[in-house]
Amino acid sequence: MAPDYRFAVDGRIPVLKVHHEPRPGPAVILLHGLRSNADDQRYDLDMLADAGLTAVGVDAPHHGRRWDGWTDHMGNGGPSAYHENILRLILEAAPDVSRVIDHLLWEGHGPIGVAGVSVGAYTALTVATWDSRVQATVSLLGSPDWTPRDAPMTHEIWQLMQQAPVHRPADCARNPLLLMNAGRDHLVPAHWARDFAQRSWDNHPWLGRHVEYVEYPESDHFVRSEDWSDMWNRARGFLRWHLAA
Repeated sequence: MAPDYRFAVDGRIPVLKVHHEPRPGPAVILLHGLRSNADDQRYDLDMLADAGLTAVGVDAPHHGRRWDGWTDHMGNGGPSAYHENILRLILEAAPDVSRVIDHLLWEGHGPIGVAGVSVGAYTALTVATWDSRVQATVSLLGSPDWTPRDAPMTHEIWQLMQQAPVHRPADCARNPLLLMNAGRDHLVPAHWARDFAQRSWDNHPWLGRHVEYVEYPESDHFVRSEDWSDMWNRARGFLRWHLAA
């Protein structure tokens, strides 16, 4: 297990940083899913550190050491309120990740990659779209499209959806992007990421060369163990190739 270092960026963003010496070097910010936290991803952080990358876990707003009970009530207003709160969480978390990037660059780390799982993948794609310093992005079970799966559309959701990465393909895919989704996913339908990749390949060839898409047809959002292992093997290789090669 690699040594870990804990600190708070701006005194409020909890960070779990895992790496071997020497440092500084290429860094990957790893973003967890809903109701999880950076410590839950320690195995994945160690795997990235063992691949020669500095692995950086970040507790999202209302999660981990920032827990305040908000997630327990985010769906109290029904499916539309739940989806609206998911989008607001993404928009709250993304600027924090950019502040962590500021800190890592100040320490001398670079290049910087971002990877995320589920809601963390939505956030990773948003950060990549907003922040040109992200040199490689991995989305596991996420989507650049913020369309609600089954919640009734509201004006608030529609307004929030305008900030989705799907509307800014030239920014989202400016640098290498790996999208991995589950074919039977009932929470994040795979076609949203698949369609984004296909449009990039068909309509924006200069972007399409940056975009890789892998689908696991037998898995749902709770991915089969063999597929989960393959996802992380691909993620590790992709990030190492683009950040540390």
